[in-house]
Amino acid sequence: MEVWPNFFIVGAPKAGTTSLYAYLKDIPGIFMSQRKEPHYFSCKIVSEKSASKPIRNKKKYLKLFEKAKEEKIIGEASVTYLADPEAPKLIHEVAPQARILISLRDPINRLFSSYLMQGPRMGRLKLSFSEELRITLEQTKRNQFYDFSRLLLKFSLYSESVKRYLDIFGKEQVKIIFFEEFIKNPKSTLMDILNFLDINYTLDDFKPEIHNPYSVARSPISQLLFRSKITGIVAKKIFNYNFRRFLKEQVLVKKDVKPEIDERDKEILFNYYKDDVKKLQTILCRPLPWQNFKKILPP
Repeated sequence: MEVWPNFFIVGAPKAGTTSLYAYLKDIPGIFMSQRKEPHYFSCKIVSEKSASKPIRNKKKYLKLFEKAKEEKIIGEASVTYLADPEAPKLIHEVAPQARILISLRDPINRLFSSYLMQGPRMGRLKLSFSEELRITLEQTKRNQFYDFSRLLLKFSLYSESVKRYLDIFGKEQVKIIFFEEFIKNPKSTLMDILNFLDINYTLDDFKPEIHNPYSVARSPISQLLFRSKITGIVAKKIFNYNFRRFLKEQVLVKKDVKPEIDERDKEILFNYYKDDVKKLQTILCRPLPWQNFKKILPP
């Protein structure tokens, strides 16, 4: 008998999904795949050439959940599922009763945070944020495909992606949280998620941790290791999540002062995202806690 997951953290990238995954996998009654991002259902966005090689074989994918015993919730977390237009339908075909968790972050802050990871930490982006933004906008105007070597502007366009999940799964099976509220009060957000998952567990001993904090590579060698597909594949086969996290935070990266986005770039991105932010608020019928868009959002 095939056992498919019944819970998916689908994104957005750089919106707290690593922390959500880390917290939830340690809660009784919840089984999360050891590999955080298998990308099995993401066919339009993640290719075989992507840095994080997707699992395409069904047998290999289902093997991720073989160790699940009597857990009520069996889940995985792949941040590309939110933007991929085919993912909701593909998930629904095998798990129509699945519960979907979406974490959204201020579009401008999310994009800049993604650049900081791809640039200073991994060394994939060599140009300044301003230059990368200019090039990506030019590519977008020409309708060119831009892959993981450029800024992913569309990953911060949420309205259509959220609507797809709501239309396919229904609002009762889709939980939407905001990164800004999550980091402000993680315990309250987690309790809300556990209620959504129908998991009866109290967080009396809960101690919030900072997962995936801002950091830069310690050396060019560290950047090479981050970019290496082979290194990532081997590390995931040999080491568990906690040890991989230890190696990254203690050996490969170092903490640094987080840069600020240029105000001119912020204005460019405000104009790029403002219509989509308005659409999202209409779809959700709730206030959005995003300071960068405060002037266009009703209180």
